[in-house]
Amino acid sequence: MKRLILAFTLLFSVQLAGQTFKCGTLSAETREHLKRDMEYLASDDLEGRLPGTQGASEAVAYIIRNFQESGLRPFFPGGYTQQFNAPRPAELPRWGNWIRIGKDSLFVNTGQDAAPAFVVLPYSQTNALEGSSVYIKAGIRSKNYTNQELLGHIVTMDWELSPRDKKKYAGEKTDLATRIQHAKEAGAKGIILLDRKNKKGITQMMIRRQRDLGLPIALVSGKKWVRKLRRNRPDVGFKITIQERGAEAYNVAGFMDFGQPTTMVIGAHYDHVGLGKWGSRDPDAAGQVHNGADDNASGTAVLLELARQASQHPEVQGRNILFIAFSAEEDGLLGSKFFVENSPVPVHDFAYMLNIDMVGRLNRADSLMIYATSSADEWASILRDMPCDQFGIENIPALFPRSDHASFVRAGVPAIMLHTGLHEDYHGPTDDLDKIDMDGLVKVTEAALEIIHRAEKYPRMSFVDIAKRSERVQ
Repeated sequence: MKRLILAFTLLFSVQLAGQTFKCGTLSAETREHLKRDMEYLASDDLEGRLPGTQGASEAVAYIIRNFQESGLRPFFPGGYTQQFNAPRPAELPRWGNWIRIGKDSLFVNTGQDAAPAFVVLPYSQTNALEGSSVYIKAGIRSKNYTNQELLGHIVTMDWELSPRDKKKYAGEKTDLATRIQHAKEAGAKGIILLDRKNKKGITQMMIRRQRDLGLPIALVSGKKWVRKLRRNRPDVGFKITIQERGAEAYNVAGFMDFGQPTTMVIGAHYDHVGLGKWGSRDPDAAGQVHNGADDNASGTAVLLELARQASQHPEVQGRNILFIAFSAEEDGLLGSKFFVENSPVPVHDFAYMLNIDMVGRLNRADSLMIYATSSADEWASILRDMPCDQFGIENIPALFPRSDHASFVRAGVPAIMLHTGLHEDYHGPTDDLDKIDMDGLVKVTEAALEIIHRAEKYPRMSFVDIAKRSERVQ
């Protein structure tokens, strides 16, 4: 009987060791920590944590203070922060942006309510041109023009392909960037795109310097102006003046050294879209505070709580842990991209990366979604039979390229993302604290601790490059 009791005890102990962080494992104090962090990070006082603003600076100071209280030491040579530049919407002075068609002139921002509309595109170059124009229809190379007829001219081409053109040119590469690039290679010195429909609201795209294609590019909409520019003309000129701006952005990283041979990364972005002038889903919400409670104060709060918990639980101390809060994720993963390219240690030395992004709505989801699980062969075993019957785990092999784990996968590091789903408040002024599931944040924290604990049995994960596969599909 004693032997049976001993065997049962050993079996029970093994089961507990394999499932350390069940739902309800963490104390009520954890919920209070998370609530406190959420109340600060998602407050109106921080005005949406846009990089380069006072609110973002206050968020940085708050994260550093919490890292210090959790015993994390600075990771970067100069301290806890890593500075980089985040582009802001460029300014387009009216006097420096115009198109002349014969005796008529169009100026930037003249199309607020009706035609004409003159729009400078995000991949344009600052320049001024005068000369003749050549209309090349949809701009399909070898179909609509020859190289000789574009040399030295201003080219006009249709902004969108008509349904008939799409059918006619099926099999051709017809995306806008390709059509622009082909016209440039054929000698075009500037391009004016034509939008006959003159959609209401096509006025001035907020410019973020995505990709300078090496020549001035503008868009004109409205039947009258498109009709004029669809004829070859000897008397066209245009000027584009882009005054670029940038903002100082900061990644914040702290290191927890357990004296182990390997290190894992836990990350979450703390930035959001500020007052919604750039990045809001609601065009009428510019000027309103976008608190980003779910996106991503929720992930940042869990990151801070994991830093507190890691020092208290030997079960997750089988690796050193780098905790990092990224900035400018909303600008195209700029913070995480900058980090993997400028890390103080080679990123290939990291065992794996765990990204926490938008985890505040577990009460509205059937499960905790975990993306990019095909980035390592071992993730399937790690995530199998997670110890909580209050919610499921949705194992999603796809990359989900719009969050910071994708930067690590592209750099060759196994990485996954924890996520509770998109919703109607995403990038809107209604993503507020009152919609956050605080009890769910505790469960996500427990799930993250369990994943870290289970991953320790694999000294090195087998990386699978899913980024190229995912980007080919897109």
